[in-house]
Amino acid sequence: MFRYEVDARILAGRVDRLSEPYRHNTITWLERCAQRPMGDVERGIKAFLQGLHPVVRDGFVLHASRVLEDAVRFFGLPE
Repeated sequence: MFRYEVDARILAGRVDRLSEPYRHNTITWLERCAQRPMGDVERGIKAFLQGLHPVVRDGFVLHASRVLEDAVRFFGLPE
């Protein structure tokens, strides 16, 4: 398994932990970043990450992870 596949799974898991309408807004943000629709969030993120240069990919994953971590903290579904 490639690193970007693991990153995609982690990011998609964080998206799935968001309550609405924050989950929908996050998917819209990711679609704008990727410039493609993301019906299946994990598959869409994986395809997007796979197409990026490794340095750009690492930067995006770092930034998106931080944003999604905070989003889950403030807008996540109750556990």
